[in-house]
Amino acid sequence: MEEFQKVYLQKMGSRIEAFLAAEKGLSHNFDESAISIRRLAHSLRGSGATYGFPKISELAAATEDAPDELLPEALDQLVGHLRSLYEENRSERERILVVDDSDEIRLMLGVILDKQGYDVSTVETAQAGIDLLATEVFDLMILDLVLPDMDGRNFLIKLREDHRTATLPVLVLSAKNSPQIKAECFALGADDYFEKPLDPALLTTRVAVTLQRSRSLEKQTRYDHLTNLPNRAAFTENYASQSKLSFREDTPLCVAMLDIDTFKRINDDYGHITGDKALRYISKLVKQQLRESDFIARWGGEEFAVLLPATREDEGKTALSKALHFLNQHPLITEKGENISLSFSGGVYQVKKGEALNEALSQADALLYQAKAAGRNTIMAYHDEVEVRSTKILLAEDDDLTSEFILHRLRKDGFEIDHFDRGDVALEAAREKKYDLAIFDVKMPGMEGFELLQRTRAQSMNKSTPVIMLTSMGSEQDISRGLKLGANDYVLKPFSPMELMARIRRLLK
Repeated sequence: MEEFQKVYLQKMGSRIEAFLAAEKGLSHNFDESAISIRRLAHSLRGSGATYGFPKISELAAATEDAPDELLPEALDQLVGHLRSLYEENRSERERILVVDDSDEIRLMLGVILDKQGYDVSTVETAQAGIDLLATEVFDLMILDLVLPDMDGRNFLIKLREDHRTATLPVLVLSAKNSPQIKAECFALGADDYFEKPLDPALLTTRVAVTLQRSRSLEKQTRYDHLTNLPNRAAFTENYASQSKLSFREDTPLCVAMLDIDTFKRINDDYGHITGDKALRYISKLVKQQLRESDFIARWGGEEFAVLLPATREDEGKTALSKALHFLNQHPLITEKGENISLSFSGGVYQVKKGEALNEALSQADALLYQAKAAGRNTIMAYHDEVEVRSTKILLAEDDDLTSEFILHRLRKDGFEIDHFDRGDVALEAAREKKYDLAIFDVKMPGMEGFELLQRTRAQSMNKSTPVIMLTSMGSEQDISRGLKLGANDYVLKPFSPMELMARIRRLLK
C-alpha cells in the first residue's frame, strides 16, 4: 500500500497545476473554470480515501459541493493540503535546464518554475547547454528553436544520439506558428511544443505532466516490479558513474553479490506466493539497513547486487553482516502465523581502478560461492581465510582441448575434478561416489551423454546432483530432450570461461 501511495502522490504535481490554472480563469470565465475545478475535485473525492488519504477526499468533496461564492476558499484549502503532501513525498527537487537566448524568457521561466519547487538552470546557447549536460543530470529541458549558435532542431538530434540524454524529456519553444516545424520537432524527439508568447499556467502544467510520465516510464524500465528495487540496467548505469567518481576522487568502492539461502525450500514448503513475499520482505529489510548512498538491485531470481561507494572491503563486510544479522532476528510471518527464518550468503569485493562491472561481479560471485560452501548465512570478503570443503565435480568429456580448458579453469578455482573420456566409465564413478555437480558432453565413446544422464538419475548416488550438458548441437529438440531427462543447464560450444563459471556457481548455490 505504501508504494501505491507514493505513486498516487507523485501524480499530484499535474493536478495541482491544473487546479491553479483553473483558479486563474475564475476571474474572467467563471462558469467554465468552475466546471473544471469541480470535475478535478470529483476525481480526487473518489480516489483519496481509497489510497489512504481521507483528508483529500474530504476537502475534494467540500470543493466539489461548495456554492459558487465559497468555491475559491474551498479550492485554496484543497490545493494547500495537496501541496503539503506532494512536497513531503518529494525526495528531491526535479532539475530543469532552460536553453533560450532571450533574457526575458530565461528570467520568467526561472521565476515561475522555481516557485513551483523545481531546481532551474538557464543558459543562452546550445554549446553552453551541451557543456552543462556533460557534467550534470537534468530531469527535463525547455529548448528554444532559435539559438545564436545552433538550430534547435539540430540540438534535438544531438540530444537523441547521445545515450546520456536520449530519453531526456524536451519541451520546445518557438515563435513560429508552423505545422511543418512542429511535426519535424516531434519527429526528432520533442515531447511537447509551445508557441510564443507563452501561457505560463499551461507550460507549468505540461512540465508537471511530462515529469510524471517520465518517472513512470523510468520506473517501468529500470525497476523490478516484484521487489520495487532497481534492476540490472539501473545497477549497470549506477556502477559506471560510481566507478568513475571513485577513480576521480581516489575513494574505495565495493560491490557485493547476495543470494537468499535455501530459497527453493521456501517455495516448495510454503508456495511461490510466499516465496515472492519473502523476496519483497528481504529486499525491504536489507535496503533499510544500508546507507542511503548504497545501491541495491535485484540481479535475478533470488540474487541481489549491492554497490557500496566510499567503502573499503572490511567496511562493506561489516555493513552487510549487520543487515544479515538484522534479517536473522526478524523472521517472515505468514498469514497463517508461521515464522520463516530467512538468511542470505554474500561476497563483497573492493573494486580495482578501471575494473569492468562483469569482472568485479565475477569476483564477488566467487566469494558468494565460498560463503555458500562455508555453511551459508555469512558474508565473505576477498582477504578472508576460511576452511572450505573442496567441491567435487564429475566431468565426462572426450575432446582433449575442451577437457583441458575446463580442467584448468576449475582447478584454478579450487574445485576437485574426476575426469573421464568415456561415458560408461563416468557412470561407474557416479555409482560409487557422490558429486556436487556433473558436466556431461553429449557425444562420447562408450555411452552418449543423454544415456549417461538418464542412468545417472536412475542408477547412481547422484540422482539429485546438478548436471550441465555440453554440446556443439544447439537444436531445440536436443535441448528439450536433455532437460526432460533431468539436465539442469545446457552450455553450447564454444563457450567462455566466465559463462561456464557463472553457470556452475549458480547451480552450486
